[in-house]
Amino acid sequence: MTAEPDIDRVYLGLNRYNLIHKILVPRYNGNIRRCAEAIGLRPNYLRDLIGNPTRDAGTRTLTTIYHYCRHEGLDPEDFIFVLKEDEEVSS
Repeated sequence: MTAEPDIDRVYLGLNRYNLIHKILVPRYNGNIRRCAEAIGLRPNYLRDLIGNPTRDAGTRTLTTIYHYCRHEGLDPEDFIFVLKEDEEVSS
């Protein structure tokens, strides 16, 4: 059973803009502590994720956000994105 790979790498990431504008501000009035507690994250960690665009969310954080979205009836794809990098062909 040999499968030909369609992609070389897959990257998961957090859509910070949607997290801020669809969860943090409308549901928690911008209160990071209340938002973090509802999602299941530490407030300092959520503040760092939002404020530091070079920081990536790990698998555990993305899973926690996914479960929060499912519990609250939100579409997880609005907050978690998948980037697929095509396999590079060497000449």
